[in-house]
Amino acid sequence: MKNKWLKIVVQTFIWLIFIGVFVVSLGFTEKQRTTELCKKILVNILDSNQNHFIDSVDIIQLLKNKNYKITHYPLSELPLDNIEKDITHLSVVKNAQVYTTIDGYLHIDVVQRTPMIRIINYNYESYYVDEEGVLFPLSDKYTARVLVVNGNVNEPYALFCSRNASDAEKQDALKRPTMLDDIFAISKRIYQDSLLQPLIEQIYINEEQQMEMVPKIGDFVIVFGDTSQMEDKFIKLKAFYEKVVSKDSWDAFSKVNLMYNKQIVCTKKNDIYEQQ
Repeated sequence: MKNKWLKIVVQTFIWLIFIGVFVVSLGFTEKQRTTELCKKILVNILDSNQNHFIDSVDIIQLLKNKNYKITHYPLSELPLDNIEKDITHLSVVKNAQVYTTIDGYLHIDVVQRTPMIRIINYNYESYYVDEEGVLFPLSDKYTARVLVVNGNVNEPYALFCSRNASDAEKQDALKRPTMLDDIFAISKRIYQDSLLQPLIEQIYINEEQQMEMVPKIGDFVIVFGDTSQMEDKFIKLKAFYEKVVSKDSWDAFSKVNLMYNKQIVCTKKNDIYEQQ
């Protein structure tokens, strides 16, 4: 019995020593973090292999323009939240994380916006829309190769830049979405389709506000219309590529019309071809 109690006392004593060392270690770490000066800013553009709208030089220049005092200043005094907010306010930045490490470095991790389409409106004003429906301007540093939408697009960038094009998916059914909302819905469907995404190069909005698609391969136009029965039209379009084009030359058609119910009306360069 005596040995049992002695064992308990020894184990308790060991645990108390361990806890004491741990608390002292935490205190030392916190003290070191409080007094440690920032040695360097490390900027990591996480998607730099995919997009090139911004680089570490741009981020450092932003911090200088905002008059942030960072290097050789205590880590504990750095306004991390403000730095992160200023970086995420950049139009090409999707999100950013700013944090310090005990070795004296300020880390800035940045993810850029990924453009899904490039819109050229009726005034020849051009801007991107990303996969979340956020509008952002073109860049002098980098031009993304994405689906182009042009023609009778009336939405100016200045009026819609603060609006998310994907909001149409959340709107009440009685509210009429804008052409920008329709463009986003169609483009997103193409963007997410592994067959159609590499095949469709351009969407043209004609005078009747109907959509016409221009493929990358083949000298023909795909008449899509508006977003009504959108999924049925895409099913027919994929059927055209999988069943019709495989039998005929890419250049055999001048027009592929998806607006007819339950059929594809293909205009050959010499006659009419219907696919049920």
